[in-house]
Amino acid sequence: MFSSKISGSTSKFYTDLYDNEETSQSEDNKSTTTKNSHLQEQNSGASDDVNSQDSDSINSVANEQNSPKHSSYNRMSRLQSCPRFQSFLVTTSNSSICTEIRSEKISTESSFVKVSHSVLEYSSSRYKAAERSSHQFILEDYAVSESESEEESDENRSTEITTIINNQPNDLANEKLLSTTKQEHCDSKKKKAHQVAEELLATEKKYVNILHLIDQVFQFRVDQENRAHPMFPIETVQHMFSNIKSIYKFHNDFLLPQLEERMKLWETNSRIGDIMKNFAPFLKMYTEYVKNFDYAMNLINNLQGKVPRFAAIINEIQKLEECGRLTLSHHMLSPIQRLPRYELLIKDYLKNLTKDNPDYEDTKKALELVSTAANHTNEAMKKIDKFKKLLEIQESIYDSTDLVSATRELVKEGRIVKISARSGDHQERHLFLFSDILLLCSLRLIPGPIYRLRAKFLVENLEIIEGDNLETANTFYIRDDNKNVELYTHSAADKAAWLDALFETMHEIMRRKASLKTGEEKNNLVKTDDVNRCMVCETLFSVMKRRHNCRSCGIIVCSKCSNQKLLFEDNKHMRVCRLCYAALTQPLTKSPTSPVPSLLQVSASAPSVFSGYLLLKTQASKHWTRRWFSLHTDFVLYTFKSDSENMAMTATPLPGFIVIEGKELPDEDPLNSKDRIRAFKIHHSRKGYYLQASSQENKEKWVHVLKLATKAELPQDNDEKSKNSENAQDHQENSQEYS
Repeated sequence: MFSSKISGSTSKFYTDLYDNEETSQSEDNKSTTTKNSHLQEQNSGASDDVNSQDSDSINSVANEQNSPKHSSYNRMSRLQSCPRFQSFLVTTSNSSICTEIRSEKISTESSFVKVSHSVLEYSSSRYKAAERSSHQFILEDYAVSESESEEESDENRSTEITTIINNQPNDLANEKLLSTTKQEHCDSKKKKAHQVAEELLATEKKYVNILHLIDQVFQFRVDQENRAHPMFPIETVQHMFSNIKSIYKFHNDFLLPQLEERMKLWETNSRIGDIMKNFAPFLKMYTEYVKNFDYAMNLINNLQGKVPRFAAIINEIQKLEECGRLTLSHHMLSPIQRLPRYELLIKDYLKNLTKDNPDYEDTKKALELVSTAANHTNEAMKKIDKFKKLLEIQESIYDSTDLVSATRELVKEGRIVKISARSGDHQERHLFLFSDILLLCSLRLIPGPIYRLRAKFLVENLEIIEGDNLETANTFYIRDDNKNVELYTHSAADKAAWLDALFETMHEIMRRKASLKTGEEKNNLVKTDDVNRCMVCETLFSVMKRRHNCRSCGIIVCSKCSNQKLLFEDNKHMRVCRLCYAALTQPLTKSPTSPVPSLLQVSASAPSVFSGYLLLKTQASKHWTRRWFSLHTDFVLYTFKSDSENMAMTATPLPGFIVIEGKELPDEDPLNSKDRIRAFKIHHSRKGYYLQASSQENKEKWVHVLKLATKAELPQDNDEKSKNSENAQDHQENSQEYS
């Protein structure tokens, strides 16, 4: 049954595949084909299996014997162009492999047919049980072209069915893989949750050690020394450390032991949310500590400056190894930072818990309670950050004054260059601009604090003056009643930023001073006998409700409305009303101001009294520098790099300067005698410059114009004066002649 189908389909297959070959064939091929057909008829009485094997073998042998070699290669190349047979032909490209396949084909054909029958029988039952989608998929694959042989079709069917059979366990494998992946994900989250719990315990141990240092070392030692040798009232110690003892006992005696016990039993009871939920309400005790923090820091700093014995005790403790070379102020910041740390750790722990975890709900509730407790300290935290920055700056400056104050904040800091008034050298400096003071520091090259304080200015007494340096760009002066410093930046943008910050800070402090007097002048205090109610909340005064004067504005207020204290300039903490406290401690706000045009926004080609190139140097030993100079009608001498610049480098007002020609310079002047021919010098009390013209005539013009400018006069004014004097003389002579 298979032989007839194979021969017919094969002939059709080759006809379709080689429809482009020549229609005429050689007589030898025809005879060979006839012989093959006779052989097939003789063997028709045999079994189907044997006939199939013989016909295939005879056809293959006949084709190999009678077909030319190049024809077989041509057919192979054409088969390679067909995508369906490309993979098959690649595996049989080797002639030796092809020979082995042909020799083994006869012996394995019968067994293959039997296997095909069994597979086809299985497929009929398999298709009935398969799903509709799978059935459609199989039918689509079985819609083969008519050019394929039945044998190849059976092979494809058996292969596809085998694939389906093999794919069935893959669904189970995918399910198993999915469950394994989910299990690995859960294990990973459990591992991360355990790591967060371990971090919580580790940080809690370090935190308890810091609390022990504050309470059992600092506070205990200060209290003990104060009782033995009184330095200040006993309640002052309580004001310094607030309720740190209660916080220490809570963490050391309750929270830490339970966390340690739970982590030991983590394998059997992997939970910490219940512990944090139970103890979270007690974290509200931090509110009292945070509210008292500013006052405590100011108190400690003031006592260190006023009580040498107290300062010696604190310094002695700070040298201990357990302090880690950190100050008491740094350690007392730890309770302020602990609540936000709890909140972050519990959030991380909750992220790694599934909703079906028994600790999920407790952890969620604990996070809400801790967040509520942390919100009570948010406002205080903003002030703490400012305080921490002030503390860091104070510790970075060698032998500096006390910078920590409730009304002080950092406005701007950065590198700047100072020009020495004596030698003219350029020296690196660092500026710290605060809301009330300006510090000029230099870098230290030895270990320890990195800055040394060079000058301190009060912002309310500060004066900012535009620079008049002819050689260096971006200069300006800062001065008060005692000091005058010339500074410059490396770019015009940096200079503008510094000037803006200085002017805004000066404006803000003057605004505060105008509304509230906090200086040494005595305020006009309202008499307490004339007021029966609080002038803020209007509460009626009584024996229990006492009257208090606000030391800033002088009004009468109750204790609740004056429970804030500020450090005044006489280093005393005074009661102020909450209105004054809010006004004095509010952050600096930039008021919208219209941009002021820069003094240096002048073009080199702008109209001028006199302009041209000159050589410049500030010291006789330096080299000459070529610059474009332009004198304007406002008696300001501008310098430019070239005559095409649109922005001036420097602007120097000339009134007050003295102009001396090179030949008139004293003998002790260091300028070379050769350079004095075409040179002249302009100078005043603070600095001087050497200028050199291109010719003697040009020098005389410059000297004439600059001498007039130093007297606030212009050449045309002088010419008009001379003309007027000449006209007056002529008129007088004419009148005498007429008389």
